[in-house]
Amino acid sequence: MGSFERAQLFKLIVELGSMVATAKALNISPSAVSKRLAELESELGVQLLKRSTRSIVITEAGEHFYQEVRELSGRWQSLVDETATLGESPSGRLTVAAPAPVLSRVLMPMLPGFNANFPEIKLELLSVDYDDLPLRSVDISLARHIEAFDSGTFVGVPLCEYRNGLFASPEYINKHGSPHKVEELVQHSCLCYGKENRSYLWCLGEESVEVKGRLVSDNTEVIIQAAVQGMGIAYIPRMIIERELACGELMSVLTYVESQRFSMWGYYQQLAYLPAKTCTFIDYFRHSW
Repeated sequence: MGSFERAQLFKLIVELGSMVATAKALNISPSAVSKRLAELESELGVQLLKRSTRSIVITEAGEHFYQEVRELSGRWQSLVDETATLGESPSGRLTVAAPAPVLSRVLMPMLPGFNANFPEIKLELLSVDYDDLPLRSVDISLARHIEAFDSGTFVGVPLCEYRNGLFASPEYINKHGSPHKVEELVQHSCLCYGKENRSYLWCLGEESVEVKGRLVSDNTEVIIQAAVQGMGIAYIPRMIIERELACGELMSVLTYVESQRFSMWGYYQQLAYLPAKTCTFIDYFRHSW
């Protein structure tokens, strides 16, 4: 057994939680598992797992090695999938990481068309906080432009542009009236995205205003639902509330003002060969948006 196979065995031990379970999965004896793990540790010169009769505990070195092996295994499988299907339609498992609102409100409406065009690509969608992106363990990460991403490790490609606008429910407008100027927003209940009950600066073109609303949340879906329920005016991207606008649950406020342009980007690891499934995903959504 070579180093790569022993590393794969170590990965399986960590994921199954015991050597006995690993031995059963591979149809070998527990002593063979223990021997191969010891060979791997001897080769690396570090202890990967602390063993007792009842449990295993991964060491700091083991955790680092596991994460690298996990990533390498995914890249290896992608290479196998891509090579096996050269000349055929893009295929294989594609993992996509993005903040929850991007997955549910930007990506999901477009997936039926993507799946119809590329049925051999199987998607795995992971909800990840913006601050944790981009991820090395996925094929592509989606997020608004990240100024300080590691350009030595990742490639970033712009996918689309969008702007924030002001939106409220007809119920709210009927009850409280609509502001006619940006400065009048201070007289309204504003729904603020954030984590602290303080004033928030809303930038609208060349104008800006500090607002403090009755509700603050770091969950975009909460802001949208609060606006639909008539709780106030939201400052959010139009592209994520197309459904609510189409059915009349929300309407534009101060339609002549919008925020500056923002951009949605895709990030993937720098590779000598970018898998066809990743290229296909990027091209499809860049043209769809």
